Amino acid sequence: MSRTGSFPLRIAYRLLEHFAEPSSIIFDPFCGKGTSLLAARMLGVAAYGMDVAPEAVICARAKLVDVKLANVREYIKQLRLRKNLHEKTPGTMQIFFHASTLQQILTIRRKLLRDIASNNGKLQRNGIVTLAALLGILHGHASYSLSIPSAHAFSMAPAYVKRFAARHGLRPPVQDVKSCLIEKLSRCLELPLPRAVPCGVKLGSALDCSRLFPELVGKVDLIMTSPPYLNAQTYAKDNWLRLWLLGHDYKKLRDSYIETGSIERYKHYMIPVFEEFRRMLKPGGRLICIAGDVRVARHGIKTATNGIFRTGRFLAQLCESREIGFRVEEYEIHRIRSSNRYFHALSHSNGHSEVNLVERVFIARKKKMPSS
Repeated sequence: MSRTGSFPLRIAYRLLEHFAEPSSIIFDPFCGKGTSLLAARMLGVAAYGMDVAPEAVICARAKLVDVKLANVREYIKQLRLRKNLHEKTPGTMQIFFHASTLQQILTIRRKLLRDIASNNGKLQRNGIVTLAALLGILHGHASYSLSIPSAHAFSMAPAYVKRFAARHGLRPPVQDVKSCLIEKLSRCLELPLPRAVPCGVKLGSALDCSRLFPELVGKVDLIMTSPPYLNAQTYAKDNWLRLWLLGHDYKKLRDSYIETGSIERYKHYMIPVFEEFRRMLKPGGRLICIAGDVRVARHGIKTATNGIFRTGRFLAQLCESREIGFRVEEYEIHRIRSSNRYFHALSHSNGHSEVNLVERVFIARKKKMPSS
């Protein structure tokens, strides 16, 4: 599933390969769709994470379950489709989906959620992977996408899609949802998965790391994460269609996300988050933080240069403050070429060429307590 704000797997893998040991415990409190957790699994390292976004948690869990393509295919083929499922849906869904396709989506969703909530481990694993695939093909422009041709990384506004479709004569496709799921998962699971590792992904705020993972307090070797960007994301709104699929109204979830253009509010939120990181790490444990530069509209902000807020530098300085008490060991910059339309909005480019996305990475270490 494409999702705005994700960092490349190759960066996560390289950093973990350098800093992690086979016995390490990796934790990502802003795990998103699970890039860092997948990198940990590829290296055979225990991987734990959390996120406030329900759709992200499903996708992160899917990267850690132990399944085989043949079994998932058989599971999908055996899903029963009900023709007369009476379930209320918003009228806007008719803009995105053909009635036949929507009926299949609703039936399959009900079955997947039931299996994930069951006590049957095999059903849970197959259900999680299939639901993640359903989230991934829900909208987009691939041959197996279920919606009218639209963006894949974020859910577009219904009114815009309706106007665009009318202007270009587009109609929602009639899709065989089970066939589309099998095609998508055949691509994702074409190669055997790395061996399973000790793992866990939970839904929740990074402010509650120690409460949701009490067994990991003081035992984590590496926290590798990418906090939300300042003034650059509307995570809940960007995923309103996927959240609908999971039974959520994005407007009711927004308060649990970090979505602010205020540097002071951002700082006020991140201080207790870093304090939670410190609790989770063992003495000498490391924090690897990946944070992208963003544009800010206001002028005269000390932490911004030429309208650019260097999130990574700001967070590194915050980590080293007396109230947090980390020691920054390394600091590096990655420039990632991207033609992703979402990021063009951040860089104020024209959206028709690639741009450099600046990701700043710093590695900070939890100070060891002096021996008595």
